[in-house]
Amino acid sequence: MGFSVSATMAIFFAAFLILFSILYSSMNDAFDSVSESFDERYEHMNDKLQTGASILDVTYLRDSDTLEIRVHNTGSTVLDISKVDLILGGVLMTTIDKAIDGKTTDVWLPLETLTISVESPGITFNPDVDPRAVSANDAALSSPSNITVGDKVYVLDGTSIDAFTLGGVFDFTITDYANMVSPSDIKAWGEYLYVLDNGTHVDRFDMNGTWVDRIVDDVANSPSPTSLAVDPDYIYVVDGNDHVDRYYRSNGSFVDELIPNGGTMAAPRDIFVSSSIFIIDYSAGYHVDVYDLDGTGGAEIIASPLLSSPYDICASAASLEDRFIYVTNASREILVFNETGDLVDIITSLLSDSVKGVDVTGRIYVSDGVNGLVIQRMGTNIKMVVENGISCVTVL
Repeated sequence: MGFSVSATMAIFFAAFLILFSILYSSMNDAFDSVSESFDERYEHMNDKLQTGASILDVTYLRDSDTLEIRVHNTGSTVLDISKVDLILGGVLMTTIDKAIDGKTTDVWLPLETLTISVESPGITFNPDVDPRAVSANDAALSSPSNITVGDKVYVLDGTSIDAFTLGGVFDFTITDYANMVSPSDIKAWGEYLYVLDNGTHVDRFDMNGTWVDRIVDDVANSPSPTSLAVDPDYIYVVDGNDHVDRYYRSNGSFVDELIPNGGTMAAPRDIFVSSSIFIIDYSAGYHVDVYDLDGTGGAEIIASPLLSSPYDICASAASLEDRFIYVTNASREILVFNETGDLVDIITSLLSDSVKGVDVTGRIYVSDGVNGLVIQRMGTNIKMVVENGISCVTVL
């Protein structure tokens, strides 16, 4: 019996050792896993604390239908550019170009600025954005009127043109008493600024304000031009509040009288060209007409009851899927219509009763006789996500 008890105790002790060994191994593995998890969590939190990014600016280039976003690495961590994602208007952009100082690389060092480019970004107007106003600047403007946007914002101010950054910061003034005597309309396109001067001719300036040439000076076909528009191929001139002439943008030579007086058009006041030709016209009341790019198909899309002394008109870039028409109205507001002429929104924030001109390139830029340059958001949400769960958000 003593042997039997001893054997039982031995077996029990051996089983205990085996179970303890298994339990210890399991507990040790679990402890190691928990410890590693805590280490990884600490490393992730540490990396997150050292990771930072800030959107410096967002620019939409109308000529090329490209959105450019400049983002600064504000942290102390080297980031992997291949892991940078961009969400535009709630849609993940699958095709984007990323570069630092024009060079393609995957290494994004602290304090470096990454430029993200998106072709055909599909920017649209959102009437529900609030607040819509971004900023205003009246320090450099005395009597602002027409406005146009290229790589900068150009505001016609008396006999000069004031240039601002796309963020609304005053940059410089263009004054040329020899070649710009009495400017009345301006349009930026490509590498040039087109200025309708003295009611007789159109001059070209480079984007820094240096006079280039007199591109249109045609008293035979356009003796009294009153407004102009520009697209990749042509310069369009409203002549004498009567008809629309067309000139080659390359050399300024006359092409044709694109839209004669009569029919839908009676007394054209302003013109803008994008996907179509849009004209503010007066005939027993103001209205907006639309024509095909070849001058045919004239039709009234916005009727008089909606308009009160409209001064300026512009439209979304032709390349955008959703396009809108913007009209300064009653000198106190911007009316926004879709392409079929339905009223979408009325913009009044930060605007006085002296609204003069409007141009839309990614944002809505308004020249206001009281508030100067006013910038309004279109409403496209932009979110950029980098490593370690860091994101930055802005609204275009």
